[in-house]
Parts: sequence; structure tokens; C-alpha cells
Amino acid sequence: MTEPALALAAPTLPVKLDLGCGQSPKEGFEGVDLHAPDVKYRVDLWKFPFPWEDNSVDELYSSHFVEHLPAREVEMRDLARSPEDMALDPHGVLSLRHEPALGFVGQDFLFAFFDECYRILKPNASMLVVVPNARSNRGFQDPTHRRFIVAETFGYLAKDWREANKLNHYNVRCDFASNITPIVPTELTLLHPEAQMRRFNESWNTVLDWHAILIARK
Repeated sequence: MTEPALALAAPTLPVKLDLGCGQSPKEGFEGVDLHAPDVKYRVDLWKFPFPWEDNSVDELYSSHFVEHLPAREVEMRDLARSPEDMALDPHGVLSLRHEPALGFVGQDFLFAFFDECYRILKPNASMLVVVPNARSNRGFQDPTHRRFIVAETFGYLAKDWREANKLNHYNVRCDFASNITPIVPTELTLLHPEAQMRRFNESWNTVLDWHAILIARK
């Protein structure tokens, strides 16, 4: 008697999203942007919640987007409430799980954004965030920038850091471990480390960007 052949499940490709990608998604990532015409997901990232399931995304990337987040609290108008806001496919399929969540209202926009990134990431999955340094011309050159970020800003996304600094009252739930790398002009790397550090702390246009690797601790 011949044994029945086992049916092997098709391998599932990792879900990797480039949030606020503009017209040039990062290679190997699916683009997410409301205004870029040719991205895979035309999604408004200023509407909450995001249209991905909990623990469903393997990796996130976001370059020069976070600094554009509104410098205000989330309001009722920022809640996703229609199939157009939430749909991920041409059929406009909408899950009832993604009904508007009033819990976002009153939360700082930056915290709401990172809470949603944390929610959709799988445990121990990573997110790379690239932002201009607040103490650089790059931070201010674009008149649509609303957030001015330094390395220490990312500490607010870590539960243990918030607890250590007695900031438990902050309305933020995510818990990211972070590794922050400064991006500096090439000539600065030739200086002695002590001189580099002095320039980091005292000079304008020394650190151009911050690269923050965030790991979702769940």
C-alpha cells in the first residue's frame, strides 16, 4: 500500500514594511505611503490603528518620516474609521478588529506611532529608524519637519527607562531596546575619540542623522 504524499505548506515570506517610504521603498521592503503612487500599501500612517494584525510583521524600516509626525496629541479625526483608511487589498476587506480605538485620543502622536509599530511587530523583531539630528541644519531645513530628535529621545520608548526615570504616567505602552548610532561627516572620524566626543556635545552639524535599531521586547 502506497503511503499518501505529504502536502508541504508553501513557505511564508517575511513581512517587511518601509513606513513613509515616499517614492523609493527600501530594497527588500514593501512600501507604505499614502501619497506615493506606486507603493504596495496606500495607507495613512497618521490614522490609528494601523491595518496590520498584532505580531504580524517581521521587520520595519522608516527613514526621515518620524520628524514629520504632528507635534500634538491624537484627536478623534485621527482615528481610522472607514474601509478606505484600513483596507490592505483591492477588495477593501475590513476586519471588525480594526474598529476605531478611542484609547489613542489624547496620546502624543509620536508615542501613538511607536506603540502601533510595537504592536504589529513580532516579538524580538526589529525596526530601523533614521532621523535627522536636532542639532543640525538637516533637522530644520525642511519646513514640514515637526519633531526635533536627539539620541536620548529613544529612551522614552523603553519601559525600564521610563520606570527608572519615574515616567510611568506617560501615555505610552511600547517597550523597545535600542542601539543608537550617530551618522557623522567622514572627516570627523579621523579625529581622536576624545575630540570627537567634544564635537558631538558642543558643535552644530556634527551628528547629521541618528540610526536607531529598535528591538520589540515582548
